[in-house]
Amino acid sequence: MFVYSIVAFVLSVLVSWLVIRICLNLGLLQSEAAGPQHHHTHIGVIPRIGGIGIICGFVLIFIICYLFSDWNGSRLLANFALFGGACGAFLLGFIDDIKPLGAKLKLLFQLMLAVVAYFCGLQVDQIGIPFTEIIVRSELIGFLITVAWFVAMMNLINLIDGLDGLAGGIGLFLMLLLSYLAYQKGTDFIALVSLGVVGSIVGFLIHNFPPAKVYMGDSGAYLIGYLIAGLSLINSEKGAILAALIAPVLALALPIADVAFAILRRGIKGLPMFRADRGHIHHRLLRSGLSHRKTVLLLYAISLFALLGGLLAFADQGRYLPIFIGFAFVIILVALRGQQITAASIQAMFTESVQARQDTRNALTLKSWLLMETERSDCGNSLWSDYHFVLKKMGFCQAELVLNGHKRGFFVPGTPHNEEAYVWIETHNISGEVEGSLTLKAEKDSFSGRQFELLSDLAAEAWVQASAKWKQLYGKGLDFESEANAPNDYRSQKSRNLYRPTY
Repeated sequence: MFVYSIVAFVLSVLVSWLVIRICLNLGLLQSEAAGPQHHHTHIGVIPRIGGIGIICGFVLIFIICYLFSDWNGSRLLANFALFGGACGAFLLGFIDDIKPLGAKLKLLFQLMLAVVAYFCGLQVDQIGIPFTEIIVRSELIGFLITVAWFVAMMNLINLIDGLDGLAGGIGLFLMLLLSYLAYQKGTDFIALVSLGVVGSIVGFLIHNFPPAKVYMGDSGAYLIGYLIAGLSLINSEKGAILAALIAPVLALALPIADVAFAILRRGIKGLPMFRADRGHIHHRLLRSGLSHRKTVLLLYAISLFALLGGLLAFADQGRYLPIFIGFAFVIILVALRGQQITAASIQAMFTESVQARQDTRNALTLKSWLLMETERSDCGNSLWSDYHFVLKKMGFCQAELVLNGHKRGFFVPGTPHNEEAYVWIETHNISGEVEGSLTLKAEKDSFSGRQFELLSDLAAEAWVQASAKWKQLYGKGLDFESEANAPNDYRSQKSRNLYRPTY
């Protein structure tokens, strides 16, 4: 049985290695090809299409299983839907890795994949409430749960892919669980396919574990998420859907809680719901002094602990339900600790929410304006003038931007300039195509600590995104001496002559 995993493992290792070599030699599809990414934890330029290795292993094992193993004819359409949907999810992510599609368009295609899966038999048709004899039969409820399940799994795996090896490792644990459940049911075909995916993910992790040489990208994340959703539904028995889904959910309890808190945090601050930030649990663990590798191993251990709790919860007719509740409580406590959430912090966040949301909307508008001005700036010094204006309007009274060892800065007249005058001081590393750092200062009466941290992050992100756009427009890094390419029409020339702030 484990021969299937070994075959998939070898193929995945080789394909991932080829992807790395080809992308690095040709400069294709790399994580920072268009400029630095402000909220990424990695350093350097790394290919982001490692999902190719996983899909190759999956496709090969599916074909082998179809040809040489016992085929479950009663689930013929569902099994083919699993294969086709997984390939479709991979293709959607791969296209997005090449050229970003936008959140709404991706969501539309994810919904389409989920709807097709439902009508092909990968569905919730009746719901048995765990630990009771209650069975709910409703086509509408089943349809909504099925669609939400597929979309949630695809996006959840993608959202937790913020640290080398994290999403792949958690996906590996889920696949081991699903292969075990399939084996227990006697569905050898699904068990073998799941083991094949296990081998594919392990082969990918050889190159992705810190320090990563390749990332799975959206293609790998969507693929793994779709397979988790589809295989868990195939493994479910009639009237026992929730029982079959609860173990995968519990295994993902930590990332689910992390994402939920992130959405709440962004909502309170007035940020876009899916905006990346550095408030996730793995970011906080890194800032506490743990290395990338130790952080990943710690999160692996917590997820494995939760997965075992989910299995115990449904063993021996619910005898271990108290253990299940205890595990869930532990996960919640860990998530709260990682997010540094306490009753006092929640009260403070809501108290500051109104003012923080106003400041955030203003900062986001100024960031968008700076990105538009990037197209009209004729040189790096001109863009610095625009950025100077943005920083002052955000409320900073002193700033220093360093690029390639050259400094530009300002201070607001009439404000004190000794260190004791500034309660809030923060320096951001904005290294990418051009080495740089940004130091921001604010007066003690201007912001709370939370407001300053958020606005400082938005200000740094604004320059990073402007640098990425400059690289995209002109094919070179942005520093103070950078010159834009000559305009190719009268309208472009005229736009560069329009008013911009002067000091």
